[in-house]
Amino acid sequence: MASWKSIKLGFRQGSVVPLLASVVAGAAIITPVVIVFWRSFTSGNLGFNVGLNTANYLRVFGDKDIWAMLNNSMIYAAGSALLGTGLGGLLAWIVARTNTPGKALVELMPLYPILMPPVMDNIAWILLLAPKSGILNGILNQYFGIDFPVFNAFSMIGMIWTFGLACVPLGYLFLLPVFLSFDPSLEESAYIAGSRPVNTMLKITFPLAIPAFLSAFVLNFLRGLRSFETPVLQGTPANIKVFVSRVYDSMALEFNTGLATAYSVVLVVMSIVTLYFYVRATRFSERYATITGKGYRVKVIDIGPWRYVTFITVFFYFMVSILLPFIVLIVVSMIPYYDYETFMAFPANAVMNNYYKVMRHPSFVNGLYNSLVLSIVIAVVTVFFGIIMAFTIYRTKAVGTKVFEFIGTLPLAFPPLVLSVGLVIIFLGTPLYNSLWALGLGLFVAYFPYAFRNASGSIVNIHKELDEAAWVHGAKWRHVFFKVTLPILKPSVGGALFYIFIETVRNVDVAILLTAPGLEYGPVTLFEYFRVGQWAEAAAGGVIYLIILIVAVSVAKLAFKMKFSL
Repeated sequence: MASWKSIKLGFRQGSVVPLLASVVAGAAIITPVVIVFWRSFTSGNLGFNVGLNTANYLRVFGDKDIWAMLNNSMIYAAGSALLGTGLGGLLAWIVARTNTPGKALVELMPLYPILMPPVMDNIAWILLLAPKSGILNGILNQYFGIDFPVFNAFSMIGMIWTFGLACVPLGYLFLLPVFLSFDPSLEESAYIAGSRPVNTMLKITFPLAIPAFLSAFVLNFLRGLRSFETPVLQGTPANIKVFVSRVYDSMALEFNTGLATAYSVVLVVMSIVTLYFYVRATRFSERYATITGKGYRVKVIDIGPWRYVTFITVFFYFMVSILLPFIVLIVVSMIPYYDYETFMAFPANAVMNNYYKVMRHPSFVNGLYNSLVLSIVIAVVTVFFGIIMAFTIYRTKAVGTKVFEFIGTLPLAFPPLVLSVGLVIIFLGTPLYNSLWALGLGLFVAYFPYAFRNASGSIVNIHKELDEAAWVHGAKWRHVFFKVTLPILKPSVGGALFYIFIETVRNVDVAILLTAPGLEYGPVTLFEYFRVGQWAEAAAGGVIYLIILIVAVSVAKLAFKMKFSL
């Protein structure tokens, strides 16, 4: 328990201000979470309270599809996480541990999928793999006489393929630093003993990276449980039911918030159980440590002729996962409408009408404007409050600040769609309902953990003696924060700003329930284009978005020398 002396010190240093700011941010996070739990125990419609009961949970656990949903959710999340983390790990190993040619180009290839809006990824793969009208099945039929669908976007395998590729960048970003810091002596011993690169990779390198692999796998698994676009766009047409799509149907089709929140609680429990097993599995992770006090020099391994195989592997990944979907989107955006014959007749059918239509459509223009402006504002606000909360925990003497550690990380356990359900309940009937304020708050809550964890990791690396020197000379918190801490955090602040901007400007699952006619958000507009069959317009809008993000990336990297970070 804090002593009276420490409380007085907190007041003297002016720690009340950051503490209050953290309380405000914490309240914004905890309120929709509490509302979700509370609402799951009420069965009245919105605006009507019939008291607490368990009717929603009885309906959830009496659902004849609950075991199918549980099974589908687990297979989909695990399959996507395994594909994304495994492929990301392989690419990280190639970049960090081998002498693959073209390293400068190869190093960036796994990161490009981050720029593609998730909804556009789904649309591109549906156009490629649809069983009846898909481009690849059409080519197999036209040129090889195969008259049955080899590929099927509306299947569990199709869902895992699409979302698994979207998980690759995170697996790559998690495992790359691990491989870059390896002590190479173990691998060198294996090569001297006659082991081939593949055997060395499977028996020496990858086993030592198991803790980092599990971290990336668990995070990708949770992303799979929380993901919205793929289950709705590819799973629903095939009647593949998962919990997230049932949450959306309960909210958007039945307007039953109590039932939606009860399904949401099942998702939260699954997330907590996953985190529990992860902690159990990694409790002895120190046995995998290779960085010791013994000096060594990090260097890549000469894998001989295999380096051309690894280069082809990375280039094939780039062609399949990035270039192919992008080319499909560009072609579809430049034809009058999509069908296989019209697509194959490009460029004879090339038109620019779709770009003209979307740029004159108020929903797209307003949505694009709202998403760009709101993403910039939310990135700045979220990162600022994330730093304030981390500063309050690690640099002030304020009482009870450790509770913010839990609150700041809490949204990671909740699917963004579930948080938006809580915000709908809070703001319904108020002037803030269907406003940019509600949408901004939803994005703030959903992405706050990323800003907070990024700031916490950076602040703990700054020795306290810098702050203590300022405190001793009578500095207030604002002097320490703005003149000591913030300037040192500048590199990580830039990376976090950029990452949250990219994530918010592409977001669908938070915005889908918080937007309405008159309050558009760009990615949701693209989602609706596709749902009503305007595939060419959706592709044109997606290409415009992608160009804007590529320009933003280029400007940020060149002008501000920013890097992606998590």
